[in-house]
Amino acid sequence: MAQRTASTWPDADLTSCGLLAPGTDLAGLSTSRVVGAIAATKNGHCFLDWQLFQFALLMHSRVRASSSNVVATQKSILDLEAQTTLELQMSLESTEYAARVLLLDAFDARDRLPRVYATMRLGLIDRDRFHRIAHETRLVFDEAIMAKIDALMAAEILGAQHGYTCISVTKTGAMARRHVAENDPDAVRREREGAKDGRSLGHQSLEAGMAQLFLTATAEDVRLARQMLDAVIAGRCPDDPRTKTQARSDAAIALLQRKPFTCACDSDGCTAQISEVELDARAARIVVHVLCDATTLEGGDKCGYLDGHGPISADHVREIAGRSDAVIHQHRLDDLLEPSSTAGHDSAERPDEAALHRRAPRSDTPDERRGDDPRPPAEIGGEPAAVIAKTSLPSDPYRPNLLTDLIARFLWGTCSIPGCERAAFACDLDHVAEYDNVRPDLGGPTCVCNLLPKCRYHHLVKTNLEGFVDDLWIDSNGRYHSSVTTPMGQTVEVLAPNQWLIPRLADLRCTHQLAGQHATGTAGGTVADGPQRARTRTAAKHARRRAERKANRERRLAEQPQQAPEFADTVETDDDDFDCDEPPF
Repeated sequence: MAQRTASTWPDADLTSCGLLAPGTDLAGLSTSRVVGAIAATKNGHCFLDWQLFQFALLMHSRVRASSSNVVATQKSILDLEAQTTLELQMSLESTEYAARVLLLDAFDARDRLPRVYATMRLGLIDRDRFHRIAHETRLVFDEAIMAKIDALMAAEILGAQHGYTCISVTKTGAMARRHVAENDPDAVRREREGAKDGRSLGHQSLEAGMAQLFLTATAEDVRLARQMLDAVIAGRCPDDPRTKTQARSDAAIALLQRKPFTCACDSDGCTAQISEVELDARAARIVVHVLCDATTLEGGDKCGYLDGHGPISADHVREIAGRSDAVIHQHRLDDLLEPSSTAGHDSAERPDEAALHRRAPRSDTPDERRGDDPRPPAEIGGEPAAVIAKTSLPSDPYRPNLLTDLIARFLWGTCSIPGCERAAFACDLDHVAEYDNVRPDLGGPTCVCNLLPKCRYHHLVKTNLEGFVDDLWIDSNGRYHSSVTTPMGQTVEVLAPNQWLIPRLADLRCTHQLAGQHATGTAGGTVADGPQRARTRTAAKHARRRAERKANRERRLAEQPQQAPEFADTVETDDDDFDCDEPPF
């Protein structure tokens, strides 16, 4: 048996790549150095993924060169792909499936997505993101269309013309689906038809007498079903011991078996409200939101966006619109506009619209990134004839009107904090710069320039985590950006991923931005002001372990056969003075 050789990576000097020298004392590193090392590790991971594709292609070339009859080999079950997969499987010590996926992705990188593949070398995407793109584009057969999609996605990954962005695996897939839907609708249609034919319901046996039921259906039906279950479990009382996941499982089984779903608190004073009347009232508020261009409903090919899922094809949009329970509302951006107050003035007196939206370069120090220093004053230039101004409810300036609410949510699609995939319509709509209820003119406005969707958890983070900075701005091209700066000084900037849904928005400006207002928000409270745990994570962990030990002990004792005592004389002990779980010393 061949002896394994030790890896030389631990002794490699990678300081030129931003990593640490061998033997570096980690405890003595500054926070900025740790942040830089993490980023360098991520970049290295992406580069190594890029190089792994190169080696996979090289292995395929070597296998092909060693074949005596390539044509005949390709007709065999053990063709060149199978032989290469075997070699990769042995080299990677992986499964056959993992090696085959690597090889197929490498082929796509070389033949179909060379520009997207190049971004791996730059540290912008890894294998997981590339695989998602390759999967979403696999039905595009036209080489010219594929080359166009490749170029568009590479530009978007690079940051939409040198901007900054943060693309998760899920958002990477959504981006690819959108470009396919816009440039090759037939590819989406074929996949959609095949996917609908694959709808199913199945189950899988698990350990400890459990089983898993899984349902495959259309995205909108699954979204409705999930919200229905949330409506059912919303009536539980605060003392119900089940987690939301456990309660959803019980509610689904109860609905399928036509049994009542009840609270599990076992309390005489239970305040649960889960009667049929209450359920009907909650279920009546369940809505799945889809946004599309008006031309799509008339037969156009522009794709739409399904909240909680992502881009969907034009056919899918029309299919949802044709449902008996669908309600269609038409909205016009003009409803937000009013004539500019200085539209007819001399150009020398009007502010430069582009300059007012041009954001100064971000400072290098965390303190300046947190907004401790004032921003540079805006330059003066021209103002558009009409501006966004009608954004809040006339009766309540704090509340956005319906169209503003829809734009703010669909523009970002999910929680605006990078990496969070909570659907936008399940999020709070947060004023980035805090709204002043006493003097609204002094606080952050209720406008698309100051509203970001945040899930309840990240809303609490923004409100109560000292040193956390939230930012929203529009660049000179009318593109919406947001950023967060953590208390440790890390800043991540994100382009609004769904501005393609509302392209005209890039040509519009709002009164607040033309007045030089900027949306920057910092924590107004402290961690102590936010929600508190009933007990610490450690205490909760120990409590779960103690409960599990107790249940195991009781089950073990119950399963032991009852034996008659061998001796009449016994030694009596007080159970309260002796803990069988702990040694008596």
